[in-house]
Amino acid sequence: MFVRCEQCPLRRRTVFRAFSDNELSFIIEMKTDHIVVAPRVDIIREDEVGGPVYTLFEGWAMASAVLGTVKHSVQAITTATLCVLHGKGFSDLFAGHPALALNVLQTRVEEEQRMDVRLSLLGRSTAEQRIAYLMLETFDRLRQRGMLDRGSTCPFPLQRRDLADAAGLSRVHVARTLESLRERRLAEIQNGTLVIFDRTNLTELAGYIPLGTAAGRRALL
Repeated sequence: MFVRCEQCPLRRRTVFRAFSDNELSFIIEMKTDHIVVAPRVDIIREDEVGGPVYTLFEGWAMASAVLGTVKHSVQAITTATLCVLHGKGFSDLFAGHPALALNVLQTRVEEEQRMDVRLSLLGRSTAEQRIAYLMLETFDRLRQRGMLDRGSTCPFPLQRRDLADAAGLSRVHVARTLESLRERRLAEIQNGTLVIFDRTNLTELAGYIPLGTAAGRRALL
């Protein structure tokens, strides 16, 4: 499987900025491969130095987390396909394509803001608030990417251990929290699907405020 950049279906999604002809040519030159990674396989290992740059083309992956502190390792949650880009080309990105480079940096700043919010949750939120926030944030990010099943449901392949890592909780605590949210008819996770029954009250519980997209349309990198 090798998806040519000029034929990439992700480029049609409104969340991503359009490439200029020169930018697209540059990315085409950077792409070296298109690979498939099995679930629970590390894509990037902690403390790894150098190597290629990956764009997640399809599937789910997450950074390993301990008490909310994200490490550099990234693991596939589901079967994932990745575009492989030659990392050394990024030095030329800033010199030859400053508009795209700026957008990449803006996108990175947005991700840092999202991480700051997650870290603050660990110090001042209950277990229910943390899980509710993660549900709403994930739901909104999928909606932004056009990946919702229906109005109140979305794919959610994260397991209890993933939620425990992301929220800084034990798996037992996560299980109790999910049961509580289900019993209160706020939300539930069933068979890899998140169902939000009552977004208004779930949002109030979590104290959730969408960050929006400070950088506008994102860089597809």
